[in-house]
Amino acid sequence: MGYKFLSVERNTRSGNNAETCALLHLMCYADERDEIEQFAIDCFNDVTGMDGSCFSLYDVQSKGGKKVTPAELGKDLATLFENSVSDFSQYFVAFTLFIGGVSPTVLENPNLEVFTFLDMRVKAQETVRKQLVEACRKRHGGVFKDKVTDENVDDFLCNKVRFVVAKSDPTDYIRALACDTSELFPSERKLKQIFGEIRNAQSNLKNMPSIADVVINRPDEVLDFGRALQAKDIRLLVIQRLLNRDFFEDEVPPEFQDYLESLPPEKLERDVIEESQAGLFRQYLDKNNRKAFWNLLGEIVALLDDDRALGIESIYEQIGIDTLRSCAYMNKYSHLFFISIVKDGLKK
Repeated sequence: MGYKFLSVERNTRSGNNAETCALLHLMCYADERDEIEQFAIDCFNDVTGMDGSCFSLYDVQSKGGKKVTPAELGKDLATLFENSVSDFSQYFVAFTLFIGGVSPTVLENPNLEVFTFLDMRVKAQETVRKQLVEACRKRHGGVFKDKVTDENVDDFLCNKVRFVVAKSDPTDYIRALACDTSELFPSERKLKQIFGEIRNAQSNLKNMPSIADVVINRPDEVLDFGRALQAKDIRLLVIQRLLNRDFFEDEVPPEFQDYLESLPPEKLERDVIEESQAGLFRQYLDKNNRKAFWNLLGEIVALLDDDRALGIESIYEQIGIDTLRSCAYMNKYSHLFFISIVKDGLKK
């Protein structure tokens, strides 16, 4: 038994914005954010978060409407429901309908930004259920109509799916990726540019050759279609833009180069650089302690704001011991390397 990709959507710019917000929600706010390492784009759904093995799937259907009615909610749930009863149902861990907002007739408490089916008004629940059932019985020539049972529908609505209202400002997701390190935030325009780069990378994958009607037997086969974004690549893009630096193309900052030349000749410069880069990247991508990196960055920026003429070793000596200790993957070399990068980036 396999999974057949039944349809692939073509979105407008506003739809692409909504899907990027949905992806960034999974990275920043979803309960499963630390489990998600990559995203399948326009495969199982608009966006599907995946763990490293691709055998745990976090499915999201995205809709950009800001006053979505109960009837529209029911229809919009169809793809999520179909995945929940598909031959890949054992791989789907979570289901999210990501929306711009709901009409006043939906919720008992209109202030909820994340809610369940049971948080809806009773009449809204009835309409959502009815429209979901009707949509799933008609879609794709009735392929799923035998799975549209009371038991399956009620289990999906009451126990599996959640609803998330998008943040009004897309740049809030970029701020969240940077752990709200306000010391480093550029202009609103720059934050929008970063969001746009992520959206464009996602849109480019949607323009790959269609996979409609293709059948796969295991979820990890989705990687063969070239439609996956890596969470680490998105995080790397954000920090590179915030620091005005391309970690793979730019030369070693001059101040760190001066430090390297002061080391004993037995210490090979290339080895120290590679060791410093490895420690820095491991720390930045440590999902179990993201705050440590951003706290370190905040202290470095604060010290430079007080005195831009400080040397990298002076800055290192003024950073709190607890801050240094919390960055378990970094040693003195990687700290000095990072300080030089921040100082160089702020000059730019």
